[in-house]
Amino acid sequence: MLTVKSTGSIAEVIASARDVHGRIVPYAAATALTRTAQQAAKVDLPDAMRAAFDRPTSYTLNSLYVKPANKDNLSARVNVKNVTANGIAPERFLQAEVEGGSRGEKGFERALRYAGILQAGERAMPGAGMALDAFGNVSGARVRSLLAGLKVRDGKGRNGVFAGTIKGTRGIWLRTGGKSNRGVSPLFIFTRTAPAYRARLDFTGIAEKAALTHFKPEFDRALAALLAR
Repeated sequence: MLTVKSTGSIAEVIASARDVHGRIVPYAAATALTRTAQQAAKVDLPDAMRAAFDRPTSYTLNSLYVKPANKDNLSARVNVKNVTANGIAPERFLQAEVEGGSRGEKGFERALRYAGILQAGERAMPGAGMALDAFGNVSGARVRSLLAGLKVRDGKGRNGVFAGTIKGTRGIWLRTGGKSNRGVSPLFIFTRTAPAYRARLDFTGIAEKAALTHFKPEFDRALAALLAR
């Protein structure tokens, strides 16, 4: 969450409008704060995501929304959506990108654990044989296909897919080759080391830069529009 408040240089801009009727200033300030937050949510932060992440999806780029300011609460917020109709709520995966640390458990991993395939404390990482989509992720359709193909009781699956241990490594595998040249390709490898993220997106720094860059011109524009009325 980013908060753009009437503090510091922003407060100075508001205070400088001494020759304007005091009743008008809070309305102009609220409008400017809201527009500044919208600029951060729609332009500045998505641009930073494109620079920091590898091919971010539109789901990620559109994961922000603004809680506007008003004359009684001169504070506008850029929030990350924490609910979703399907998939993972953006707040869950963006928090790790902002603060760093271990990623949360994915729905696919929970499904494997419920099926008795993934053990307690294990995580599933894409293997060399797993095809990734244009964004470097495993598609939802592929995940659903794997889950449908794996049997709950013994981990054996259809179409050459099975769960098991090969040379001491647990995972989900795909049988390859013909009868005379049998092999396996790893689709997912199970590990007890939780994948970790380093902090890559400076939310606070972007918010401060947006405030310094956009608030004054937005305040002047809002004030002029009010005075013109």
